[in-house]
Amino acid sequence: MMSTMNSNIVKKIYIVWMIIAGIMVVSGVYLCGINNIENLSVAHAKSVAIDAMGMLVSGILLFGLFREEKLDKQNNSMFRMLFALIVLFFLDAISSYIEGNSEYILAVKIVNTCVFLFEDILVYAYWTYIRDELKLSGRFLNIANKICFTVFLVNVALDLINIKLGMFFTVSSSGEYVDEPLEFVGDIAIVAIFLLAVVSILRLKEKSINEKTVLMSFEIFPIIAYFMGMIRQEYTWVYPAYMFSILLIYIRIFSKRGKKIAEQEVMLTKQNTALMISQIQPHFLYNVLTTISNLCVTDPEEAEETTVLFSQYLRTNLDSLRNQEPVSFATELGHIKTYVELEKKRFGDLLNVEYDINEQNFKVPSLGLQPIVENSIKHGIRGKNAPGLIKIGSYSVPEGYKIIIEDDGIGFDMNMPPKEDGRSHVGMINVKERLKQMCNASMEIESSPGKGCRTEIIIPR
Repeated sequence: MMSTMNSNIVKKIYIVWMIIAGIMVVSGVYLCGINNIENLSVAHAKSVAIDAMGMLVSGILLFGLFREEKLDKQNNSMFRMLFALIVLFFLDAISSYIEGNSEYILAVKIVNTCVFLFEDILVYAYWTYIRDELKLSGRFLNIANKICFTVFLVNVALDLINIKLGMFFTVSSSGEYVDEPLEFVGDIAIVAIFLLAVVSILRLKEKSINEKTVLMSFEIFPIIAYFMGMIRQEYTWVYPAYMFSILLIYIRIFSKRGKKIAEQEVMLTKQNTALMISQIQPHFLYNVLTTISNLCVTDPEEAEETTVLFSQYLRTNLDSLRNQEPVSFATELGHIKTYVELEKKRFGDLLNVEYDINEQNFKVPSLGLQPIVENSIKHGIRGKNAPGLIKIGSYSVPEGYKIIIEDDGIGFDMNMPPKEDGRSHVGMINVKERLKQMCNASMEIESSPGKGCRTEIIIPR
């Protein structure tokens, strides 16, 4: 529950960020269109227009990222990068708009100081993205993290000190931005983080050259833009270069995600097929048909009833092969009851089932629960020399919905490896994977010899 609360808090924080970013994007686009832009120099007017376009594109990417159901570590870092970039474009547009006006000397100084600060934040957010994307660990990560964070803090401190000392830039009496000889010192921190990121990317062999190039584009494009700016100084192309690099990384993220989703769909299809086949194994077919054959002699009416139940069972299994979407718990419960009734035809009073159904308004994977009940009967109840009991319950809990399936069968030692008995032991693994992939559900099993087995499933709301 705590993780759910933290997730909600993080989501609310990002909503606030989104609102702030939206205000800046709208303001930046508005700046580009107001009449006073005609009073700016050609260079400044071009700068405001490019910044407004950059804010608009970055805002669209930010909104697309926010719509993701899960904001993992990589998404969080990408979110911070885009937010910092929007602020950079906004501040640069403000700077271009007020620069050259002697009435705004202090404002020009403060705004440009903030530009330096947010470029540091952007670059550090890029490092956190690389760190999480590459899943760095060990001593290298500890050293690199400390270096990057220290360099980041030192550069932030120098940016703030610059307001008083004017080491990196000053503002003339006419309100113009003026580079100072020590301006390059502020770039040293950025270069240091870039170098650590490049080393981190190049040292991983499992990444393709294409992937490495995309990840390193965040260093390559701004460096090219920096030298372009030295040749043509009417506008710094570094920020659009950052944006273009983030766009490439963004496309890479979603192309990988699309490929992963496709692979998961193939896996789910295979699991559905495996589950269906596992539920219609020859010994089960033989047992049911033998039961029906015997009933035809002793009790024709019950034989007919069993045949109808068996046809329902087969139909549900075949339907599950075609159905890739979760079904209602009530539907799955109906299938469980059909299966239990078929088994009771064989075991009679040796098999008893109790239902404690308090909640049904949620969904589960098709054939997501029936294999658990089957496992209890085959490996728990059937091994007893006395009547066995299976309890099936569903409940509403703060985290979502809880399903409990427990039996008083022979149980097993969870620390022992599976028996080499020729039977497939992947059924429960498939069930757990399908619950996780299709419903983000968790499944825990508890058992011990002589004390039965208990399976607890939590399905988030």
